[in-house]
Amino acid sequence: MSRDTKTKYQGVFARHKKNCRIDQPGGQRCNCQPSYWGKAWDQAHGKHLKTKMHATPIAARNARADLLREIELGEVAAGGGLRLTEAREQFVRAAGEGKALNKRGQRYKPSAIDNIEQSIRKHVEPILGRTHLTKIRRGQVQAIIDELTPVLSGSRVRNVVNSLRALYAWAQDRDLATYDPAQRVRLPAMNATPVTRVATPAEFTKLLSALEDKDALVYGLAGYAGARNQQIRWLSWTDVDLETFDSVELGVEWEAAKYDASHRVVPTIPALKTLLQRVWLAQGRPTDGNVFPPLIKRKTGLISIAQVQDRADRRWGRARLQRITIQECRHTCATWLDAAGVSPRIASQWMGHAVPKHQPGAATITLARYTHTLPDDVLRARTQLASYLQEDENRQPADAGS
Repeated sequence: MSRDTKTKYQGVFARHKKNCRIDQPGGQRCNCQPSYWGKAWDQAHGKHLKTKMHATPIAARNARADLLREIELGEVAAGGGLRLTEAREQFVRAAGEGKALNKRGQRYKPSAIDNIEQSIRKHVEPILGRTHLTKIRRGQVQAIIDELTPVLSGSRVRNVVNSLRALYAWAQDRDLATYDPAQRVRLPAMNATPVTRVATPAEFTKLLSALEDKDALVYGLAGYAGARNQQIRWLSWTDVDLETFDSVELGVEWEAAKYDASHRVVPTIPALKTLLQRVWLAQGRPTDGNVFPPLIKRKTGLISIAQVQDRADRRWGRARLQRITIQECRHTCATWLDAAGVSPRIASQWMGHAVPKHQPGAATITLARYTHTLPDDVLRARTQLASYLQEDENRQPADAGS
C-alpha cells in the first residue's frame, strides 16, 4: 500500500511508492520519488477536497492555493463525479424529453439538440470528455477555442462555446456545477464575409433552367418566396394552395420556424407557381407529404440541402454559370423586392424578418444585410436624379436679373 505523509507545507502531502523504506519498521528515510497533493476543507459541502497529483511539493502547494480560491468563490460543486461525456449524454436526453429548456424557456428544437451534441462531442470531448464536469477550467476551454479559431469560422467557434454554455446552464440548475467555465472566455472575431452575390432576374431564370424541376424549385422558393433552408426541407403539400397555387405557407412546422415572424403566407409569382405545378404533377398530384422527399432513406426523413447544392453546382459548372446558394437566393429576393418598390415593412414580412414591437416599419436586417444593388440600379438612379433636377428647374420662376 502507498502511504501519505505530511510535508512542511500546510495541507500538502507526499504519496510514497509501494516499496518505499518509509513504510518499514523504524521509520526509515524515504528512498522513492513521491508525488504530492493538497487538500482543503469546503465548508459549503462539508468535506475535504483534493488536488491532482504533482511532481513537486511547490506545485502541490500552488494547486491547493488555487483550490482554496475556487472554494472561496463558490466555483466547486458538490456533484463532482459526473464527467463531461456523461453530462452531455444526460443533457441531450433531458432536452429531447423537454426537461432541459433553452434560454427563452422553450423546448429545444431537434436540430438545435443535434447541433449541441455534435459540437461538444466533436470539438470538446476528445480533450475533456473524461474530465469531471466541475474540474474543467476556463483556461482549458480557452485553449480549445484558440486551437479551433484558425480552423473553423468565427461563428462556428462561437457555436461550440454556446453549446457548452447550454450544457452548463442545465448542470447548474441541477447542482451538478456551480460555475460555467465557458462563460467568460475570449471569443474569436466573427470575420464573416457578407453576402454580395445577387442574381439578376434574367440570370436567375437561366440558373433554374439548368436544373431538374425538383432542384430548381428549391432555389425558386428561396429566390422568389424568400424561404429558408429549414422551411424548404419541412415544406409539405398541405402548405401549398393546391387549387390555384397562388400562395405557399412557410414555417408551419415548429422545427422550420426560426421565430414567430418566420411563419407566414407568401404569394407565388408566375415562375414559382409554374415550378410548383410541374413538381406536383411529376409526383402524381399528392395531397400531403413532403414537397421534397429525400432521394435516399435518411434518419430525418428530409432532403439534404448540401446534396441539392452539389447537384446544382455540377450542372451550373457544365453550363458555365456562376453558382448561387440558398442564402444568396434570399438576398436576391430581398433585393428584388426593394428594386420593385415594395414597401420595407411588406418586404420584411415577405422575408420572414421579425420587426421589433417598438419599431414601426421594416426590420433592420432586411435593409442593412439583405438588400443589395442590381447592376442597372445605378444607371436607373442617374436617370431618376437627372429627371428630378430638370423638373425642379422648370418649376422655378425665371430670375428677373438674367
